[in-house]
Amino acid sequence: MKLKIVAISDMHGKLPVIKEPADIMLIAGDIVPLEIQFNKEFSKQWFETTFASWIKSLPVEKVYMTAGNHDFYFQGISNAQLADLKYATDYKLVYLKNEFTVHKLDDGTEVQIFGTPYCTMFGTWPFMREDASLKEHFKHIPDKCDIIIAHNPPYAWNKSDMILEDPRNRYIDEHCGSRPLTERLKEIDFKLLVCGHIHSGDHSLVDKVVNVSIVNEQYNSAYEPFYTELEFNEKNI
Repeated sequence: MKLKIVAISDMHGKLPVIKEPADIMLIAGDIVPLEIQFNKEFSKQWFETTFASWIKSLPVEKVYMTAGNHDFYFQGISNAQLADLKYATDYKLVYLKNEFTVHKLDDGTEVQIFGTPYCTMFGTWPFMREDASLKEHFKHIPDKCDIIIAHNPPYAWNKSDMILEDPRNRYIDEHCGSRPLTERLKEIDFKLLVCGHIHSGDHSLVDKVVNVSIVNEQYNSAYEPFYTELEFNEKNI
């Protein structure tokens, strides 16, 4: 049985029009508008109104999402706040903070989905951790996991973590991904990892990993939503 997926990341408040239907959407973080990212009350209002309305309008069954380093609202979010957000989206949205869930296909097949917001340190932004801490977080990824939603790309898995367009020419063509994530991926069986964080990373699907940021390094909309299909031949109940 096939699962059709649409995936995006790094919207920074730009909510794209999704016309082509899919079974599920994956969102890999950095969602909130830049101008309100530091204001948790404004962020709460935006997520429960503008964002929630957009989620409900999407031509998909479910949306699975993790946060990113600009999503201050999700750092320390309470269970009550999460419940409010789920309610605002008519329970269409599933938020994953270094945890997994199961999406059931019509034939009963269980698709395991893991989402993690944690990424490599380069400041004091939310969800950034030293490598030793990241190793512990990534141990929670199951040894067999169908889909991984990670804000940070894995280090040098392909060019998804390379800054290929830098107006300041400081980090151009450098790998900026997570080494602990690459180490963990080599240990596990997975079908697809979607990520963002490095806006101008290569957006090609290579070796099961793809960067799905929709903005470029200037925070302008530049990339289309990513679509793919995964095949599940046996029930995994």
